[in-house]
Amino acid sequence: MGKIFCIVQARMGSERLQGKVIKPILKKPMVIYTLDRLKKSKYIDKIVLATSSMERETPLVESCEEYGYDVFKGSEANVLKRYEQAAEKYGANIEDAVIRVTGDCPLIDPIIVDNVVTKFLSSDYDYVRLDVPNTFVRGFDVEIFSMKALKTVNSLINGGKIPKEEADMYKEHVTLYMYKHPNEFKVGYVKGDEFYSKDYRLCVDTKEDFELVKNIYEHFNDEFVSSKNVINYLDRNSEIAQINNDIKQKEV
Repeated sequence: MGKIFCIVQARMGSERLQGKVIKPILKKPMVIYTLDRLKKSKYIDKIVLATSSMERETPLVESCEEYGYDVFKGSEANVLKRYEQAAEKYGANIEDAVIRVTGDCPLIDPIIVDNVVTKFLSSDYDYVRLDVPNTFVRGFDVEIFSMKALKTVNSLINGGKIPKEEADMYKEHVTLYMYKHPNEFKVGYVKGDEFYSKDYRLCVDTKEDFELVKNIYEHFNDEFVSSKNVINYLDRNSEIAQINNDIKQKEV
């Protein structure tokens, strides 16, 4: 088994909530919760935050570096290329695997992450994803893919082998090509049971999403509160769960 790199994508220029990734929760930037929780994974060898090289990312870069995390700066629009370059800069080779997480998931659960990694490692998958939103709450999202699959997609999409409009979509969404081409890649899913198959939103795109996550952290006052405890809390407090009920996920 090669090494497992976790690359967390984040940027300051979010359309619906500018600067959301460094908004403070209990005096700590939101993205640091994502990174600190990922550090609890039993499989991850290296965590890197990958952002764009735009000037406006400076507060994000400084926040992450202050907490001891490595940051890679690359293309803003071509996130696919940013992932490959970030992985290679920190030593990833063809035998290794890459976990993709977004910096707006401050309740990411290392136990769920490790479940997805275990599925990936236990067979010859190219790509495994958590089954969000069908059987898992949005906000626990995690994907893992081989470095070989990443390089294959990158050379296809960035090598001018498909029409520009289609290519731009795949450049923005790192794993979309793998996901949409199961005939070319061996794709696996980790499905949740009834407990996790709920309509809650624990990712942060809007101020309502942020209020919900902030409420959860202030209630538990525990940076490492488990996904199980979070779901139980929302099950028991429907008025809290409804804070961001009207928010719709942007379509890919």
